[in-house]
Amino acid sequence: MDLVQKSLPCVHQRLRVTLLPTMVGQILVLWLCLNLPTANSATHSLKYFYTALPQSTGLPEFSAVTYLDEEPIYFYDSSTKEVVARQEWVKEAVDPDFWRRNTQILKETEKVFKNNMDTARDRFNQTSARTLQVMYSCESVEETGATEGHEQYGYGGEDFLLFDLKNERWIAPVRQGHITKIKWDANVPKLKAKIHYLTHTCNEWLNKYVSNRRRMLQRTAPPQVTLFQKEPFYRVTCHATGFYPNAIMIFWRRDGVDVHGDVVHEETLPNGDGTYQKRTHLTVSPEDLQKHDYKCTVKHSGNDVVLSANRDSIRSNSRNTQGVSIIITINMVLMLVILAFMVTVLVLKRTRDCKGKEPTTGKEKQCPISHLEKNVILLNNSKPAEMEKSKLKYRHRNMTSPYT
Repeated sequence: MDLVQKSLPCVHQRLRVTLLPTMVGQILVLWLCLNLPTANSATHSLKYFYTALPQSTGLPEFSAVTYLDEEPIYFYDSSTKEVVARQEWVKEAVDPDFWRRNTQILKETEKVFKNNMDTARDRFNQTSARTLQVMYSCESVEETGATEGHEQYGYGGEDFLLFDLKNERWIAPVRQGHITKIKWDANVPKLKAKIHYLTHTCNEWLNKYVSNRRRMLQRTAPPQVTLFQKEPFYRVTCHATGFYPNAIMIFWRRDGVDVHGDVVHEETLPNGDGTYQKRTHLTVSPEDLQKHDYKCTVKHSGNDVVLSANRDSIRSNSRNTQGVSIIITINMVLMLVILAFMVTVLVLKRTRDCKGKEPTTGKEKQCPISHLEKNVILLNNSKPAEMEKSKLKYRHRNMTSPYT
């Protein structure tokens, strides 16, 4: 039995990726980091990740994810067995039958991957299967039109097969992959089809997705800016979110002068709806914050948003803590009232049940009253002074004759 070369380029889906610590995973992470687009980059990428896991992990045995410029756009896994969109604009970019068609394709791909795991297990002479991973992708540069394509397989923590697009051949970094390399290199029609996909078809989908995303998000979404502080720390955060495109600048000023030493900038992150968010932190003491005029300035698409850092504009968790304390106090009072009511009802019911005569002896019923019941009755029927007097008498009677 040999590994089956599934026609992966025919599938367009997205996976919940949990790349395990494998060599291919490390290479992918490094490659992704080196190719992350900056705010001014005109390079776009379309990446597909497939992962097959052993049953013992407790995770979906097969999952697939598609990324556009490092953002997941749709996915599939063996638990749901359905291709699901993660970006609203993607639904407008594909035909209505896209989801059903690719769901069926991925169901078949899932079967192929399970068989390939068994084959790889036998090839490595192992008693149990390991993780099988596949990544294929394409990139394009808008200004030059240059394109690149990649495809690679990893199994059990090692690179298994890599596709050399320039020389149109497969590379087997480990000896267990040589059999598959020879077979796939000899299959010229599939080899040519793969080359065509990585150099043409994949880029057609990439351009289609980029164009549709740009059309859907062509409007400039301004950032929503807030200041917040998690006391008792001296760090004030300027948070901008909901903006598009992702090019943005956030900086702090003190009395009109830029602050650099006490400022930490976080990276710009996607929100998942096509917009972005970014945070910039300022470390400042309460005394310094009150003494000087601190402002956070956000520049986006030619517009500025400026917020002054003062008590009224900074959201602090100390105010939330006060509100929580009030709510807790009210709840405790309500609980005590409910408890007192329930005890009163029980005491009154017991008192009512004790009225009358014993059916056998004809004597009046005798129901001993507990200390708790005594106090409840006193609370409900006595004035404060009378309550204290009654309590003293009750204590004295208990001390002199506790068993009467």
